[in-house]
Amino acid sequence: MTEQWPQTPPHQQGPSPHNLPYPPPIPEPKPERPVPVDVGTAAQLLWVVAGLGLIQALVAMTAILGEKSTFADQLLNEPAITSSEIDLSRDTAENLLFVAIGFLGLFILMFTALFLLIVYFMRKGRNWARKLLTIGCATIVALTVMAVSTTESGGGAELALGGVQILQAVVAVGAVVLMHRKDSAAYFLRLPPSTE
Repeated sequence: MTEQWPQTPPHQQGPSPHNLPYPPPIPEPKPERPVPVDVGTAAQLLWVVAGLGLIQALVAMTAILGEKSTFADQLLNEPAITSSEIDLSRDTAENLLFVAIGFLGLFILMFTALFLLIVYFMRKGRNWARKLLTIGCATIVALTVMAVSTTESGGGAELALGGVQILQAVVAVGAVVLMHRKDSAAYFLRLPPSTE
C-alpha cells in the first residue's frame, strides 16, 4: 500500500512525483491575545454612550416635530423666501420640515453606526480607534458642559434631554479612563502582558 501522506513535511522532501513543487508550509496562526477586562468594559460603556445619543436625538426630533408650526412660521418669514419668486405654502413648509427631520435621522443612524464600528476596532486592540474615541468622548463632555451652562430651565423634554446628556458625558469619561489604564495601554501598544 502506498502512503497517501508523506511522513516528512513537503518542504523537506525532494521534488513531487509529478515534478510539481510542493506548496510552502502554512504558518500556524498566532493565538489572539485576550482582551483585558477594562477594554471590554469600555466597549460596553461606549455602546451605552451610543444608545444615549440615539435617545437624545429621538427626544430632540420629537420636540422639533411638536413645534412644527413655529418652525414653519420661521421658514415662511425668512427674508430669502419672501423676497424670492418661490411660492411656499404652509403645508409645503411643514412637509419640508418632515423631510429635514428624516434626513437628520438618517444621518444620526449612519454616524452611530460609524461610532460603533470604531468601538469594534478599539475592542480588537487598534490604537487609532482608541485615540479617535478619546477625542470623541472629550468632545461629548465639552458639548455637555457648554449645553448645561447655557441652558435655561425649560419644560420636561428639555430637562430629560439635559439629564440624558449629563449621563452620556459621565459614561464617556468612564470609558476613556478604562481605555487608558495600565493593562489597556499595554494591550493597545502590543506590549507583553504584565506579570504583576
